[in-house]
Amino acid sequence: MSQQTDEQDDQQIRALIATWCEASAEGDLTAQFNLITDDVVFLTPGRTPMRREEFAAQFRAAIEIVTIECRSNVQEITVSGDLAVCWNFLEVSFTPIAGGETSKHAGNTLTAFRRGADGQWRIWRDANLLALV
Repeated sequence: MSQQTDEQDDQQIRALIATWCEASAEGDLTAQFNLITDDVVFLTPGRTPMRREEFAAQFRAAIEIVTIECRSNVQEITVSGDLAVCWNFLEVSFTPIAGGETSKHAGNTLTAFRRGADGQWRIWRDANLLALV
């Protein structure tokens, strides 16, 4: 694997976040699975940690009843070897497919990424503090 610069890592992580938002909007769980590690853990307020399969079940249920739109504002990315941490301000909207009011959530997230043997960054741990706004 070639040695990457911090700038290349930064660009790849920003692209991953943008791809995650696109996959969320498209309801594309396969694309999301390509962006997370097999041992991913999602941490959210008031819930037990969520692993890959629980995330998949929740996402499948959600996209049956809502469309999702997200907007990311990366605050900081720090890379150390094959690990990276990103602080991000995230805004996510859920609009009922059957009609009704859009629910808007926003807040800070802290995401740890791990670079795989294939050189690709993937979400390894994700903690978000999104709240209804």
